[in-house]
Amino acid sequence: MNMKSLFPIACCAVLLGAVGCQKESAETMARKDRVAALMAEARTAEAKGDAATAEQFYRQLLMIDPAEANAHLALANLSQDLRKNYLDAMYHYQRYLDLQPNSDKTSLVQDRLASARTLLSNQLAAEIVGREQRAVAAERDALQAQLTELEKSVRSLNNTIGSRDAEIIELQGEVKRLTRLVEKLKAAEAETRSTHAEAIAAARKELEEERSKPDLSGTADLVAAAREEAQRILEEEDGGVPPKDEALRAIAQDAKDEAPMAATPTRGKRYTVRPGDTFSALAREAYGNAAEWPRIRDANRSSANPNGRLLAGESIYIP
Repeated sequence: MNMKSLFPIACCAVLLGAVGCQKESAETMARKDRVAALMAEARTAEAKGDAATAEQFYRQLLMIDPAEANAHLALANLSQDLRKNYLDAMYHYQRYLDLQPNSDKTSLVQDRLASARTLLSNQLAAEIVGREQRAVAAERDALQAQLTELEKSVRSLNNTIGSRDAEIIELQGEVKRLTRLVEKLKAAEAETRSTHAEAIAAARKELEEERSKPDLSGTADLVAAAREEAQRILEEEDGGVPPKDEALRAIAQDAKDEAPMAATPTRGKRYTVRPGDTFSALAREAYGNAAEWPRIRDANRSSANPNGRLLAGESIYIP
């Protein structure tokens, strides 16, 4: 290839280089103009006190030119002084120092960076303490709620215990009252038995005295009937055995020596007759109604003594 053929090629290369340089210079100028415009808008917003808008312009500027040191410094100051975002402030302070290590603001920025570190440490410590305090407060509230429920349960139990104590005291009083009543009944029963025995002895004595008296004319039958009736009553009180019937009296005496079958007359069980028992008395104890005495008599017709009366020691069935 001769020089003549190389010359056109060299001319084309020079022309292309010139066009490329002009194009790159135009893009650089446009980017610088955009950065300058965003910086001006950010400064204006910051001067008006609109920190949020200023921060937005600064961040747009750094997306176009990440090496704009003044934008990093402005963002660092906004983050530290207004938003209290000390970590973001530390980042932009450090970026400024990396881009402008020997500027007249280096010492000031280093001091601001150290202050941001201290503030961040205090902030993190406060957050940790706050979280711990909130956790402690929540646990305290939960424990207080549990304590309140336990106190309610204790009050309820105390009320229940108080009611039970009152019931116990009332029952103890009732037991004392019933004990006194039983003692009175026992005393009355003993007194009644004693009076009854005395009355029987007096009647027997009077009957013997009547027998020793001579019969009056016209009244012999009446006296005999009265004596017979009195004798019958005494026989019933003595176990229902006539004095002259020695065979029956022996049976009654043998029956007395036997062990009793029951202490009191009870439905559906056998009962050993005690001295002084009568059908009506047994019916009153067994059924609560003395008028029911024929039931006991009818149930024992086949095994009762021949005269149909109760014998002490006799075993009878209470239907």
